[in-house]
Amino acid sequence: MSLLSRHESKQETRPLPLELAARALLRLLASATPPQAGSFLRFEHEVEHLDVFRVLAGLAAGQRRYFRTRTGTLEFAGIGVANASLPEGLSQIGGSSEAVVFTVDAFDPSRVRDRVWETFTQQSAVLPAIELRRAEHGDRVRSVLAVNVSDLDVARGWLEVLAQECKPRCSVDPSFTRVPDDISEAAWTRAVRAGLDAIRNGKLRKVVLGRTARYVASSEIDPMLVLHRLAQTEPRSFRYFIEPQAGRAFVGVSPERLFSRVGRTLKSEAVAGTRPRGVDAVADQLMGDALLSSAKDRREHQFVVERIREALEPFSQTLRFDDEPRLLRLGYVQHLRTRMAVELQEGVTDEMLLKALHPTPAVSGSPVTEAVHAIRTLEPFDRGLFAGPIGVRTAHASEFAVGIRSALIDGDSLTAFAGAGIVEGSDAADEWRETAHKLLAFERLSRQS
Repeated sequence: MSLLSRHESKQETRPLPLELAARALLRLLASATPPQAGSFLRFEHEVEHLDVFRVLAGLAAGQRRYFRTRTGTLEFAGIGVANASLPEGLSQIGGSSEAVVFTVDAFDPSRVRDRVWETFTQQSAVLPAIELRRAEHGDRVRSVLAVNVSDLDVARGWLEVLAQECKPRCSVDPSFTRVPDDISEAAWTRAVRAGLDAIRNGKLRKVVLGRTARYVASSEIDPMLVLHRLAQTEPRSFRYFIEPQAGRAFVGVSPERLFSRVGRTLKSEAVAGTRPRGVDAVADQLMGDALLSSAKDRREHQFVVERIREALEPFSQTLRFDDEPRLLRLGYVQHLRTRMAVELQEGVTDEMLLKALHPTPAVSGSPVTEAVHAIRTLEPFDRGLFAGPIGVRTAHASEFAVGIRSALIDGDSLTAFAGAGIVEGSDAADEWRETAHKLLAFERLSRQS
């Protein structure tokens, strides 16, 4: 019997400060019957004036998770683990309350060879022991503290921590030093030329090639501090943070939504085609106009639109697309974006959608299967979670971003990732500069130090 196949839940609704809400839940646990094997208890309490990020940053490193939507109207944090090996059928979570499952997957699970990624892939779908949720509904903000109990002692331990006043920890703001690129520009040029050869031979229409930039810090890196600084440069992006153990984390500020679902209503988007931001409003507009009129970028973008349409059509009752791509402007770059809205058929699950949509040609290429095979040959590093799906889901809703504009933190080392779409007409030097622009948010970390 799975952990989620039977559960009990109880909800307290009068909002309290976080510390008092934690103590109220501790009192409920004092009289709770231990859950049977294969089941869990869930208790939650509304919280006043909850600063989710601040609370999470105030806790000791290890087993912390965070996800914030692009608009900031939904924000989630997970602390500890109630279960890290959830089965499919997550739509069975629910009842009077909705447990949040934090979900990640590797870009190419068959190629995860670097041991540094093992702790992430072993905890790919996590029901946290403690859940913090903040949701804006118009002028109303609702914040919740919830505990998912598979082990009473574990649940009590986390609540006792939150029952104390959570204060920001004194994090050391280290200096960062850029180390030589794992991929030289010459090696990049050879990979791009090999990709173009495959395109001209008819094996591919597009391939997305990635590269890395690595930094070493003067002390162990606080991933919450890195995410905070990244968010200052990209405030209109998804924010995420996965820390399966102390000293190791995956963080990012992705501009790209894979999909969001509320009931049977789904939204997705194609994001592909890139230009840098201009130094002033006039230059920025010229850059944007050049992107909109670029035959190469429009072609690259259309591959993504067509693939997402093909992936969603079997699950759709209705399917609507923007007539033309529009500009998505970010801190350092701007992209072409086409939005989609879908009414799903009955019985479509998040697992089915993830399998159909990931990876999109925006992060792999076209055709997708052939492009993924080419990436295995042409990229010298293991992508791990880079460009994979990352998000949260409940019984009735889900939100997934694509794990780009991201970095792996391992102790005092930070490895940032960026990619560029290679199509007919691509120039290796131009694509190298594009990835450099995408890495600027991480480059700025070293400049701020």
